[in-house]
Amino acid sequence: MKKTLITFIISIFFVNSSFSQINIESQLQESSKSAIIWLNNINSENYPQAYTGLSDQITTRFDSLDWISGVDQMMVSFGEFGGRREVSREFKSSMEGLPDGYYAIFQYESNYKNTLQHSEQLILHQDDKRNWKILDYSYEFKDGEGYIEE
Repeated sequence: MKKTLITFIISIFFVNSSFSQINIESQLQESSKSAIIWLNNINSENYPQAYTGLSDQITTRFDSLDWISGVDQMMVSFGEFGGRREVSREFKSSMEGLPDGYYAIFQYESNYKNTLQHSEQLILHQDDKRNWKILDYSYEFKDGEGYIEE
């Protein structure tokens, strides 16, 4: 009886662990779709649609017209978009300074005409309606030929 109970407990642990891993992968797949849609909107100059993909924490701090104007200036500085490749993804259930919840972090290597060694990072979080929204967009690069800071 003892051996059966131990085997049962171990089985529950592995099933629960497997389910947890599957759920994380599922969350990363869903959040990745939202990230790609948002980045495609940015790169196709569909800034109003990109604004709707932002978290409420962002939209309450920035007027849509100001945000759109700022993003437009930034993208003009980067120059023509030449592609991107995802280099990492990570799922977290908590982040420092933020409430507990579901968060996804994506890192990309990107290619823009006026920049070199361009990397981008997106942090998304799942809102109360289970939609993945952009919480943060950041980037690093070296100035390339033709880069003009607006």
